[in-house]
Amino acid sequence: MDAIFNVISVPTFWKILLFLHFSLAVVLLAAVTLQAVAVLMPVRQATGNFIDHFRPVPPVSYTTVVVILYAINFLLGAWVYVKYRTYVRIPMEQLGHWWTLGSFEFKEHVASIGMALLPAYWYFWRQPMSDEHTGTRKWLTLFLAFSVWYSFLIGHVANDFRGVGS
Repeated sequence: MDAIFNVISVPTFWKILLFLHFSLAVVLLAAVTLQAVAVLMPVRQATGNFIDHFRPVPPVSYTTVVVILYAINFLLGAWVYVKYRTYVRIPMEQLGHWWTLGSFEFKEHVASIGMALLPAYWYFWRQPMSDEHTGTRKWLTLFLAFSVWYSFLIGHVANDFRGVGS
């Protein structure tokens, strides 16, 4: 780490890390949202109009991307959490922002549950897919979508309170 801090300052390093975490979260958000929409709105048979001819990407094609991005973003978030715990959470407590703190605490639990469900998510989305597990795939996907959206929004709120490096 000393080699990195000889090139850039410590606050700049944490800002870059937070930006990388945010960027990966946006890509993950897109992938899991598209998969959730594809699961909730199956492909219809073409009847003639433009909308009916639209074919979404099959939901199974998002699985590997979601698993990899979720795991990487979870680990990156755990690293950024060190700064949050010392420089953001303490002032929040001092100022009495209990809803923000509670929401972030819940975010930690939701994201951890999502991380724990990733093996099952991957297992049920692997090829060949069984029709008997359609409901399981749908609910796992919807929970991961909820987890990613909730984590993204609450993380953004916590960062807006007092961003890393301030």
